[in-house]
Amino acid sequence: MTENGLKALLAVLSDDPERAGELFVHLQGKLIRYFGWNLCSNVEELADEVLDRVARRAADGEKIASPVSYVLGVARRVLLESRPRLMTMRIGDDVEAQPHEADSVEFVALDECLEAIPPESRALLLEYYSAEARERIRVRQEMADRMGLSGNALRNRCLRLRKNLQECMERRARVRAGRKGK
Repeated sequence: MTENGLKALLAVLSDDPERAGELFVHLQGKLIRYFGWNLCSNVEELADEVLDRVARRAADGEKIASPVSYVLGVARRVLLESRPRLMTMRIGDDVEAQPHEADSVEFVALDECLEAIPPESRALLLEYYSAEARERIRVRQEMADRMGLSGNALRNRCLRLRKNLQECMERRARVRAGRKGK
């Protein structure tokens, strides 16, 4: 990130330099969590890429009305751009994929854990989390209506399922780490 880009990004975040710095650090943490949840092993690198892109656009004079929404939109794009690389590494025998083997291990763990939960729970999770930003509210409301639940009840159910899925993946990671240590 260039100095001009950083200055432009901070100016977009807040007129107060101290507050802008706090928001920058907060956004960086949000991005790291976002990429972590999406099973990326290079979370800091991807977060930096997002912030760098936003800084370049801000330095070019692009008007950014809602910085947080804008940053998260760029993060989705970066995630989508990184997926073909990850899928190629998972499927192919590319020699260059070897340093990123952790990504394919995480995908395998995700697949295994998804297969381990009941089909109706798996379908619920996939539908709930697959909707794009513009469609998310509508899709989730339709799901809640179809299931006879409130939006909060559906959200809580999906959060519990997601937590169980994450715990499953963590258990599998510990088992794999134990095997490598032997």
